Amino acid sequence: MEKQNATVSKNFYYTTSEDAVRTKNSMINIAVSVMSYVIVMAGSFVTRKIFTSVLGLEAVGIEGAFLNIVSALAIVEMGLGVGIVYTLYKPISEGDWPKISSILNFLKKSYILISLIVFGLGVIVSFFVSIPIKEDFSKTWLSGIFILYVMDILSSYLFSHKRAIFIADQKNYVNNAVHIFAQIFLFIFQILVLKIFKSFELYLICKIIFRLSENIVISILFDRKYKLINLKNAEKLPSSEKKDFFRNIKALLFHRMAGFSLTSTSSVLIMAFAGLRESGIYYNYMLVSNALISVSNEFFNGIIASFGNLLSTESNEKIYDNFKILYFINFLIYSFFTVAFFNVISPFVTLWIGLDSIFPVFTVIWLSAYLYMFGIRQSILMVKVSAGIYNPDKYFALLEAVITFGLSFILVRKLGVIGVLIGNIISMTLVPNITQPYLVYNIVFKNNKLKSYYVKYFLYAVLTIFYVYVSFIICGNIKPGSNLLKLIYNFIVCLIVPNFMNLLIFYKTEEFQKTFLYFRQCLKLKSGR
Repeated sequence: MEKQNATVSKNFYYTTSEDAVRTKNSMINIAVSVMSYVIVMAGSFVTRKIFTSVLGLEAVGIEGAFLNIVSALAIVEMGLGVGIVYTLYKPISEGDWPKISSILNFLKKSYILISLIVFGLGVIVSFFVSIPIKEDFSKTWLSGIFILYVMDILSSYLFSHKRAIFIADQKNYVNNAVHIFAQIFLFIFQILVLKIFKSFELYLICKIIFRLSENIVISILFDRKYKLINLKNAEKLPSSEKKDFFRNIKALLFHRMAGFSLTSTSSVLIMAFAGLRESGIYYNYMLVSNALISVSNEFFNGIIASFGNLLSTESNEKIYDNFKILYFINFLIYSFFTVAFFNVISPFVTLWIGLDSIFPVFTVIWLSAYLYMFGIRQSILMVKVSAGIYNPDKYFALLEAVITFGLSFILVRKLGVIGVLIGNIISMTLVPNITQPYLVYNIVFKNNKLKSYYVKYFLYAVLTIFYVYVSFIICGNIKPGSNLLKLIYNFIVCLIVPNFMNLLIFYKTEEFQKTFLYFRQCLKLKSGR
């Protein structure tokens, strides 16, 4: 077995000291990222329960809609930070500090301009945000609340250029560690404000204050760690490099628009055609769904810089071998997440918010399908982002946005929330599920094994549906006396069924053995052996 493992490791994550550093940085980033998000998620659920009980589901609907509108304004940012991080991989690996200084200085000036544009657009939009709201709220009050959300997004841009270097340098755990402490204090103060003052406005002001505080701490840590970066005397980027930046940024704008249409227009359409109450219930369900997506995002974000480094230094064969492991891990995560979401969400929401805040089973089926289809793409998307592939499919991203909004707009009138979900799922199936794998396999892997991706995609989907069905039958046969016991019982079933079945089916496969070896190697790194 040791001989077999040695053979496997030659094509796996670390065979040199550089590989070991990449793996170690990835594991630290993943551990801190996941811990960060679990803490944030737990705090968000507690705060959300108090927010709902104090201010009502209508306030939840307003928050969900306004957050999505602000996300639309944030499209102006165009994914600039993501594009810049990609360009930092090479100069960091070469220790080219003047180059790094020039790039970060360009990013700093860009964010100043973006902030001014977002603020101006936010002021204009604030006069119109009350139009789709049917319920009787003061237009002036709604405009004021919206401006606070705009200020929150603007505060997130402060020192974003300094945050970017920690991400590119495989030290995103610094950003996440600071985020953990800031969020803990934020939740405490928001809960106190809700309990004592019952104020929506103070609730948002707390969020702005702690966002600013978090970014100031990041700036201080940057100044201490990266003393070789001189932003004041940084040379301007050559025109040719700026042209490349803007070409990527233009492409990222289309991708941001597609992402917005997929995740943000839904709440606005539901609010407009189904009312604030339905929008509030939808927002709570999506808070859970997005929490699961974000937990797995933290896993992939934890290794994205290391994978970017891998792309710059290793062969296509080794890169492809690593992707196959990540694709399998992606399936392991989402087969479990989808099963758990489908069976646990209703008793969880009942305990969390109340019995009058749950959707029927048929709606939960579509929510679960959306969760799975959105999540199973994370591994292929991570490779695409690591390689900086934005331009080739920029118009397809715009097509996805059009399809999503068009179908959702048509279907929401007849089917309500389900219509919006169907529109999202169809657009994902027709566009990114085809274009993203094609580009990655041809540009990054440079092989003709795309068929194997879709074979596995189909297999993984069928198995997940089967796991959902089996777990649903088991959960339905026993009905504990309380919602808490139901929640615990369902979760235990969901923990066992998909994971045991995956172990049984995949134990002897290459992907499983390499995944097992990878985590064993990571444990050795963690213990220092």
